[in-house]
Order: sequence, then C-alpha cells, then structure tokens
Amino acid sequence: MKDERRFKDVIRAIKGTEKDKDKFLRASRLSRHERPPMEFETVLMVMVFITIWLGMIMFFIGTL
Repeated sequence: MKDERRFKDVIRAIKGTEKDKDKFLRASRLSRHERPPMEFETVLMVMVFITIWLGMIMFFIGTL
C-alpha cells in the first residue's frame, strides 16, 4: 500500500492535528503537560545501577 500524499500535505495534517488537540484540551478544561527530557545524570545513574545489578547476578551465578 503506497501513500500518494506529498511531504507538505503530511506536515499540514500533523499541524492540523496539533491544533485540534489543543481545541479539545481547551474544551475539556485540561492542559497539556509535556514531559521534560531526561537529564544525562539520571540516565547515567540508571545505567550504573543496572550494571551493578547485573554484575551481582553474574557473581552469584558464578559461585554456584
């Protein structure tokens, strides 16, 4: 199945969808809460935690 729309038509459709979403939120008296991007320190802490956790599992498997 091939989509025959052009790039500009797709961009217009996306912008129209965003406007409709804002109208819906205003009508229902809700507000948009965009999540801020994750900070590098948080990602680093999660990676360190996972690495230590996996290291402990590998250590305990190796001692059996």
